[in-house]
Parts: sequence; C-alpha cells; structure tokens
Amino acid sequence: MTKTVTQAVEELVRATVHLSDEDMGREWKWREYDEEGLRFALLMTHHELRDLAVQLDARRKSAPTQAARILAQYHQTYRDLTGVLAGVRGEDLDRAPAEGQWPLRETLRHMLGAEHGFLAVNRWALVNHRAGKHDEPPDDQWPEFRKPYAAPKDAVDGTIENIRNSFFEIHRRVLGELADVTDAELEQPAWFWDGPMPIRFRMHRFEEHLRQHTIQLDKTLAVIRPPTEAHRLVRNIYNALADVETATDPAEDLRTTVSNIISERAAAV
Repeated sequence: MTKTVTQAVEELVRATVHLSDEDMGREWKWREYDEEGLRFALLMTHHELRDLAVQLDARRKSAPTQAARILAQYHQTYRDLTGVLAGVRGEDLDRAPAEGQWPLRETLRHMLGAEHGFLAVNRWALVNHRAGKHDEPPDDQWPEFRKPYAAPKDAVDGTIENIRNSFFEIHRRVLGELADVTDAELEQPAWFWDGPMPIRFRMHRFEEHLRQHTIQLDKTLAVIRPPTEAHRLVRNIYNALADVETATDPAEDLRTTVSNIISERAAAV
C-alpha cells in the first residue's frame, strides 16, 4: 500500500523529534552533502515538501474560492500547532510555567473549546441564511443547535496523543463543514457574543485564535521544555506539509515520489 505524504512525514517525525542536539551532528549524507550531519535529513525534507507544493500549485486547474483560501490559512496554523505538540511529552501537560499561569493542558482546553464554538457559530449562521432567515436567530434555539458542536468532556484528558487526536478531529470537521461557503455567504452576518460580524470575520477567527494561543504554548514550553534543534526542524516540516495537503489536484506521480523518499529516509534514520 502506497503511503501518503502525510503518513511519510509522520514516520520521519516519530523517528527524529526527540533526538538531542548532539544527535543532529551524527553522520548523514545526501549526494555531495556530507558536512551538515543528520539535521540535513530534516532540512532536505522541508526542501522537498516546499518544491512539491510549488509543483502541485502549477497543476491547479482552477482558482480556489475565498473560503478555501481562508481554510488553507487556517490549516497552515493547525500544522504549526501540530509541530509544537510533536515535541510535547505527557509529563509536560500539567506543569505550570509559573504560579498562577496555565499549564499546557489548560491552554489546549481553551483552544479546543474555541474551535468547537467557532464552528457552531458559523454553521448556525449558514443554516439560517440558507433557509432564507437573515435576521438574528432566536436565542432560545441556540442551546439545542449548539449541542452537537460541544467539545467532548474528555477531549484534553489523559495523554498528549489523545489531545492531538482531539485537535485533528475538530480540525477535519471544520474543513469539511465549511468547505462549501460561497463568496456571497462570506459577507452574511454571523451572531456571537460580540454581535453580528460577517462570516468572513468568523472564519478568519479560527486561524487568529490558534495563532494567539500557540504563542502562549511556545512561552510555556520555553520555560518547562525548551525546543531542541530537532523539534524546530520538525515544526518547519509540518508548516511545509500544510501547502501540500491543501493542494486539490491529485498528482499522484509527484506525491508518491516524495512520499517514498521521506519514508525511506525515516527508516534509515
């Protein structure tokens, strides 16, 4: 079975993210490049993903909608968060960086709750507009509508793997449920605690809120577990992967070639 590029990247991340700075200097050679050490395996992976994204974009048959562009920006942010969480260990989750400050788990709980809430707000607006109801929906209907969009109570309990999976699930749901938003619908109002704002604004909030609190995670980790060189390189790789994942044309010839290279590299490391 052929691996996807994403699966190959995950293999490489698992093989390298917890390596030490000393490990990055281990001997590793790619063609004529033999002086950078093992870090060059990760640098080349980033290079290959960036080039794959360029080639995939060149095969695009039509321009994406504005909503698709917004969701692609949001996906880039999600992948940056994935890179941050790749180096987090279970024992890190409940260590507060200072007295009175949130540990990682509480920040992640807040972030995940917002993801679910933002999706509900956008879907609530779209459902009403598509039904021809353009005035503010009755408040008493919101609690019932909101229920299927609530974050699971155990979404950030337990292991870091459980938390990563929780973010993956809501992220996949956001991309799926908002993919068909039209340019015209972006200008329709969506109601939340701050009153009516265009759906365009609400959709951009997914990215901005994630970025805001990813910085908070960075600040916490800088105190409790500063990122290694491997972690920083892995984060770059996830950011490069985002553009590959949001490219819509199949181009399996291009994808398979890069997937095989990265998967073989992971096995060699």
